Amino acid sequence: MPLADDQKTTLREDGTPYYVQLAAILRRQISDGTWTVGDRLPTLKDLVAQYGVSPMTVRHALGGLEGEGLIRAERGRGTFVTGTPGGGGAIPYKLTNTPPARGSLLSFRVVETRPANGELRISPDEGIAAPEYVYMKRIFARNGGPFISGQYFVSREAYETVGKAVWPRELISNIMYDTKALGLAKVRQTFRVIASTPQEAAELDIRTHDPLVQVRRFFQTAKGEVICLAQLLYRTDGVVFDINIDLDDRNRLIELAGFPES
Repeated sequence: MPLADDQKTTLREDGTPYYVQLAAILRRQISDGTWTVGDRLPTLKDLVAQYGVSPMTVRHALGGLEGEGLIRAERGRGTFVTGTPGGGGAIPYKLTNTPPARGSLLSFRVVETRPANGELRISPDEGIAAPEYVYMKRIFARNGGPFISGQYFVSREAYETVGKAVWPRELISNIMYDTKALGLAKVRQTFRVIASTPQEAAELDIRTHDPLVQVRRFFQTAKGEVICLAQLLYRTDGVVFDINIDLDDRNRLIELAGFPES
């Protein structure tokens, strides 16, 4: 039976190849549980009818998903879901503990440590910039796969107060919170969803223009001086924000939503 018009999905005419769009739709359906491991996907004929594309386009999309380990085609039986994107499950938004031992869930490696040269920017409304910063870059991994790319501006004074040997071993947040001599008084952070650049995509093993969660975290003194700026890029396939909202605090509700209409 032909699909009704309201059951069909129209792909966008924005220059993105149809097979890329179709693969993204099916990948999302697998990710959000529409299709679970062991489920059989619709037939080639059904996918052609639903999305209004050619059989070759459907085969190309399915081939990409099979290459990612998400599906497997079995001759005479159909195409079955065999995995989920990201594979490792959701990671709570909390990276404030010392990196676990080798082989466990989360770890990091230091990529660069050198005098800062304008890699990051601190605007006047974000705080008072220190005279000099040290630039650091780290890549965090989940079960051996890249998960977060972090860039940091640490004030030269803070860097020298803590000592050069400590920084490669500890999480920046731990150092900021535990070193009382730094004078940490407040932490502010912003969140944005952005499209990845080619370099970011390569570092995090994703496709160029895939979405990332960008977190800019400012560690400040009581006077608003920025001791450290941490700019973190999270892959979106394993981040879950779980927030309890106090219904008695309407201002907080609006703040979390971003705008009242949401």
